[in-house]
Amino acid sequence: MKIILNGVWNVEDSLGEFKFEGKVPGSVQADLIERNLFPHPYVGKNELKFRNLEERNWTYEREFTVDRIDEKMKYELVFEGIDTVARIFLNGIFVGETMNMFMEYRFDVKDKLKVGSNILRVEMVSPVRYAKILENNFGRLKLHSNTFRVYIRKAQYSFGWDWGPRIPVVGIWKDVYIDVHEDGELFGSTAYILDEDGPIHLTGYVRGIADDLEKYVVEVRIDGEEKLMIPLKMEGNRHRFDGILDEKLELWYPKDVGEPVLHEFEFNLLKEGKLIHSEKKKIGLRTVRVVREDDGEGESFIFEVNGEKIFTKGANWIPADSILSWLRDEDYENLVRMAHDANMNMLRVWGGGIYESDVFYNMCDELGIMVWQDFMFACAEYPDHLEWFRKLVNEEAEQIVIKLRHHPSIVLWCGNNENNWGFDEWGFDTKVDGINLGNRLYLNDFPKICSREDPSTPYWPSSPYGGKKANSESAGDLHVWHVWSGWVDFREYTNVRGKFVSEFGFQSAPSMETIRFFAKEEDMYPFSEVMLHHNKQVDGMERIMKFINSEFGLVVDFESIVYLSQLIQAEAIKTGVEHWRSRKYRTAGTLYWQFNDSWPVFSWSSVDYFKRPKALYYYTKRFYAPLLPLAIRKDEVEIYVVNDLKKPIEGELNVEFWDVEGNMIDKRKIDAHIPADSSMKVMNVDGNGDFLHLILKCDGKMIENHLILRKFREIELRDPKISWKVEGKKIILKSEKPAFGVQIENCKPSDNYLVIFPGYMVEVDFE
Repeated sequence: MKIILNGVWNVEDSLGEFKFEGKVPGSVQADLIERNLFPHPYVGKNELKFRNLEERNWTYEREFTVDRIDEKMKYELVFEGIDTVARIFLNGIFVGETMNMFMEYRFDVKDKLKVGSNILRVEMVSPVRYAKILENNFGRLKLHSNTFRVYIRKAQYSFGWDWGPRIPVVGIWKDVYIDVHEDGELFGSTAYILDEDGPIHLTGYVRGIADDLEKYVVEVRIDGEEKLMIPLKMEGNRHRFDGILDEKLELWYPKDVGEPVLHEFEFNLLKEGKLIHSEKKKIGLRTVRVVREDDGEGESFIFEVNGEKIFTKGANWIPADSILSWLRDEDYENLVRMAHDANMNMLRVWGGGIYESDVFYNMCDELGIMVWQDFMFACAEYPDHLEWFRKLVNEEAEQIVIKLRHHPSIVLWCGNNENNWGFDEWGFDTKVDGINLGNRLYLNDFPKICSREDPSTPYWPSSPYGGKKANSESAGDLHVWHVWSGWVDFREYTNVRGKFVSEFGFQSAPSMETIRFFAKEEDMYPFSEVMLHHNKQVDGMERIMKFINSEFGLVVDFESIVYLSQLIQAEAIKTGVEHWRSRKYRTAGTLYWQFNDSWPVFSWSSVDYFKRPKALYYYTKRFYAPLLPLAIRKDEVEIYVVNDLKKPIEGELNVEFWDVEGNMIDKRKIDAHIPADSSMKVMNVDGNGDFLHLILKCDGKMIENHLILRKFREIELRDPKISWKVEGKKIILKSEKPAFGVQIENCKPSDNYLVIFPGYMVEVDFE
């Protein structure tokens, strides 16, 4: 039984300026905005006004009633998430404190409860002031900005990032309740396999045992059938169960490899035959291995699930809002579904954000999307030489792994984002006892925790990591940022030969509708104060303009800049992805930066804050398709067909050369016999004309692709004379000359930013 304590709480600040009724789960900032006490931080430059709140402490308080207190029962006050540092009092008596946003906290409060009215009070400390005090006490570590953030276990992006605002929210951000129970409770129950033909391992923990251990047993039921009875045992200071079931069940596979089969597991804690607690979970069984072998160029980095090699196609996921309490289940459902529909099979949960909502992981399980899961450390040295910090972080890591390990979608635990790259190349060179600050965690503690609590899932120390240096083309995963951040042309992607490209990106504007949410008409030019405020990268807008002018010539109309920024972003990422897909398994995956946004912003995302798809999103559907003809411009144009299917394909490939006037100046045709799960070069051609059009005909389908052979500024584009008609819920488009970036507006199309060649029709469904 639970006494639910969500709902309305009384909230006030330490300066006596604000006193209001707030929501739990929620945050101070969200409440202030909802009550019009502060303006919306995502509009204009309102974000800056929230700096006025950063140094304040806050108090949450509520009254609740308890009808009776049963002497046989236990009463535990549970905070599933407090953001972040707080002291908790019940009826004026100190209960405990919290220091970690990512952890669940449980406190025994039976001796502090009263029959009748009770007062629960949470005194929250300013996260900024708290972290700054620790930094003053222990010393400034090396990172690029807001150096104090490393001392507090709070989402690091909340202090600002190069795509997000600085809004370090304060609040009770997850559920709070009193857990009333008489006896033991299960937690962390899971099932896994270590071999496709091996047995099923069943394990979990029990807290709060009130009697002799031999009186308890865990009954395991799978898909409604009783399978096993497992006794409890003592391990250290905890009770757990471990059992083995020699039975074969259907396995979970990522999308396009097999079905993401989930089984209904029910773990029942029995005491002398009586049910006292239960955990029910949908669990998929799979093996995961990262294949690291000599491939003739270096060491491979290939994900293998149930013995099947997989070329990974996906993107990096950041928190979907800077004010987390604004997120709803449907937000996660819509975003993960969008990733699935864009032919992605992996999302990387980036290490500067949060361990995501249960809904996120459940959706990934159900849709067959693999998850690369970072621990929450990013772009900094961390003070793991301090005993209290290391202990706190180990508690966090263990709790998170135990909580999430039943999700088959999580195929990799990763120690951090870019910290080890910083050790090698960014001057993050502080060492204590010869060890870089953070490596006690990434190289010692985390791998031990993961191997103990989740032996079925590999661990990787950092991203990027591998080779003689962390960011190496010859081994491990690679972050590619000389393109964009280094101002280098995106065609340089075709010279990068990384083993697994886990970050690369190119900025663009959000949609005009999104821009109109945060900007007024007088702000509608690239270098207005508001527009610059909504591009958090230093010289981010300058880069956008540089690349637009380089590709298209001088452009000054603002809406044209918005549109062209999206088009060049899509072409840039397409260039990288198709090059690396052509190298299939010598490069074994691409995760572009980034899938989503945390507020309305000019950024690297393919889907903006309001879930409006950019051109890159629609291009992603095409360049991540399981079957794809593609062309790579080198000394000659190399033509490939990539087949991610687990069966060979037979088809006909047509290669057409077009000029801007709509004349086909050359054509090649070849029968394509492409082995299963492969990339095959089928021909080299000269780069004649302005555009290359590829058409693969296979199994009654036609799969098209294109390559732009010259920059648009070198081509005098003509009016393509597009015609279109509507038949039912379908738009049919044709053009007389080659047309690029054809945008359909005022509906929800299944495809957009289209490429149309003369003589071909494009059909698009719409809502």
